[in-house]
Amino acid sequence: MKKKVWLIIVPFAAVIITLIIYRITAFDKGSEPEVARVERGVFEVIVSGTGELEALESTDIMIPEVLVNRSVRIRNISITDIVREGTVVKKGDYVATLDPADVEERIISAEDAVEMFLVNLDNAKIDSSLVLSSARDEIRQARDLVLDREIRVEQSVYESVAVQRQAQISLETSRRSLEQKIRNYSQLVRRHELFIERAKENLKDQQEQLEMLVQLKRDLRVVAPAEGLVVYARDNDGTKVRIGSYVSRWSPLIATLPDLSTLQSVVYVKEIDIAKVRSGMTVRVTIDAFPEEQFRGVVTRVANVGQEVQGEFYSAFKVEVKVDPAGKVLLPGMTSTNNIVVESIREAITVPRLAVFKNDSLGSFVYKREGISAVVKQQIRTQGENDLYYRIEKGLEPGDKVMLHSPQSEEKLAVRLLEN
Repeated sequence: MKKKVWLIIVPFAAVIITLIIYRITAFDKGSEPEVARVERGVFEVIVSGTGELEALESTDIMIPEVLVNRSVRIRNISITDIVREGTVVKKGDYVATLDPADVEERIISAEDAVEMFLVNLDNAKIDSSLVLSSARDEIRQARDLVLDREIRVEQSVYESVAVQRQAQISLETSRRSLEQKIRNYSQLVRRHELFIERAKENLKDQQEQLEMLVQLKRDLRVVAPAEGLVVYARDNDGTKVRIGSYVSRWSPLIATLPDLSTLQSVVYVKEIDIAKVRSGMTVRVTIDAFPEEQFRGVVTRVANVGQEVQGEFYSAFKVEVKVDPAGKVLLPGMTSTNNIVVESIREAITVPRLAVFKNDSLGSFVYKREGISAVVKQQIRTQGENDLYYRIEKGLEPGDKVMLHSPQSEEKLAVRLLEN
C-alpha cells in the first residue's frame, strides 16, 4: 500500500516543482533587464562609407576636336542622342549625336561672309587697278611736261637771261613734280597691295572657319575611339551626362570606356575620421549588385585635400580602394559599401555599448551580475570603441555578465571601484 502511495506522490511532486521553477524563471525573465556576456575575441575599429566603382584607367570619348578651337566660338552644344549606358562598342561604332542646329546656322553665316569677302577682294583689286592706272597716267603727263620744259630751256639760249632763268625754274618745278608723283605711286602700290593682302587674309580666315564648321558638322556624330563599355561622364554638379546635357570645351567629356581590370571603389570619408585612414589598410567591400558577397579591398590612395559634400554641412576626403573582383563581373557605377579596418586587435575583451553607462563620479561603469540575482555597479576602464562594442582595459573578465539596462532600484546597489 505504501509503495503505491509513493508511486503517486513522487510524480505529482515532480510536476509541482517543475511548475514552480518555470513560474520563477518566467517571472525573472519578464521582470529583469536583458543580460550580455563579456567576450574575448577580435576587436575592430571600422570607418565606413558608401562609394561607387570607378576605373583607374579609361579611354575618354570627347567632343569633336574642332569644337575646342576658340575660333569656332560655340560655347556649348547639347547632346541629342546617346547610346544606352553599358553598351559594348567597337572602335568606330556610333556613340552619340550633338545638336547640329547652331553649327548649321554658323555655316550659313560663314558662307555669306565668304561671299562678302570675295566681293571685297574683287573690289580691292578693281580699286587698285583704277587708282594705280590714274597715277600712272599722271606720271606719264608729268614726264611729258618735263620734256616740254627741257625743250623750252634749250630754246631760251637765244633769249634774255631773265627768260632763260624762268625756263630753268619751270623745268626744275616739273622735275620735282614728276619725282613726287613717282614716290606717291610707290606708296599707292604698297597701300593697295596691303588692301588686297588684307582682303585675301580675311577671305582665307573665313574659308578656314567655314571648313572647320563643315568638319564639325560631320564630327557631330561621335564614334568610339576604342573598344569598350560605354559609361556616361558626369557634369560639374556630379549628375551623369544624358540626352539634353550640354558639353563644351570647358566640359568636353561625353563618356568613357573604362578598363574593367583597373576598377576601384571611390569612397568619401568624413573629415573627423580621415586621420585614422592610411594607404595599405584592409577594406571589406559590399556591392549592392551582389548583396550576398563580400569583396576584399585595400586602400591605395587618400586625398590630401577635402571637399564639401553637396547637400551636407561637412567636408569629406576622397579615398580610393582597389577591389578584388573574385571572379565576379564588376562594372563602373555600381554602388559599394566600404568598411575600412583601421584597427584590429586579437584576444580583446569586449562588452556591448548598451551595457556601458557613465556619470561624473564613476566615469564608465556597468551593472555586473554576481551569482543568481546579486548586482553591483562595477567601475571599468575602456580602451577604444566601435559602433557595437567597447574594448575593456580593466574591470571585467571574459564570461562576466552585465545588464544592458539599468535596474529599477539601483540606489541600493554596491559600488566596486577599480584598484589603482
